[in-house]
Amino acid sequence: MRYFYKYISFLFLVLFISNSLVIAEINHDYEKTNRTIHNFNDAIDQNFLKPTSKVYGILPNFVETGISNAISNINEPSNILNYLTQGNIPSGAYSLSRFLVNSTIGLVGLFDVASNIGLEKNATDFGKTLETWGIGEGQFLVVPFLGPRTSRHFFGTIVDIALNPARYALKDEDTIVSFSPSIVYALSERSRNGDTIDNLRETSIDYYSTLRSIYLQSREINNVDNFEEDQDIFESDLEEFYESEDDKK
Repeated sequence: MRYFYKYISFLFLVLFISNSLVIAEINHDYEKTNRTIHNFNDAIDQNFLKPTSKVYGILPNFVETGISNAISNINEPSNILNYLTQGNIPSGAYSLSRFLVNSTIGLVGLFDVASNIGLEKNATDFGKTLETWGIGEGQFLVVPFLGPRTSRHFFGTIVDIALNPARYALKDEDTIVSFSPSIVYALSERSRNGDTIDNLRETSIDYYSTLRSIYLQSREINNVDNFEEDQDIFESDLEEFYESEDDKK
């Protein structure tokens, strides 16, 4: 636990240093490192996730769906906490309703009964919570095993993992057992999206840039092409600030 807190402190430092820059130019500061880690992640995907997910995909659809539903239900308490800390009480209550329905009638989440009665999944994360607190995105990173993240989203991911109830339920188990929900989730997602991932990899001129663009769009982050425009706006505001300060003198 002591090492966990040290790691969290380090991530906070990275997060706030990144956001203390003028306007963090997403991606360019760490592109060389990002591409190296991207290549590492791609090798893991091609040599482990892809072949293993194909074996996983042999399972009957209802079994695979049930496992995916159960893992999704395990993550629901994290959604509840994040919505509450965002001050979004209605969405927190909505996620709580989903969790209660699927944990009882849905047999611990194996069946997504909540969606069938109109309570569709509406996920959030601690990265989004930090956004509501006014924390900027920071730098664009590629994290080993996790893939594309901004520094804010990366820190949020660590917090979400720490708050996941499955982590505490399996904390006394062997390492492979404690990480099994994450491994099964990764295999499930790779199996479900396998054709899309393989097609992107084969047809993209620059696979790294393609994944980066998809990630930024999925997080509703402005493309880095807007950086110079944003910087001009910032500098203009800065000049106006100093002019107003001079007028006061």
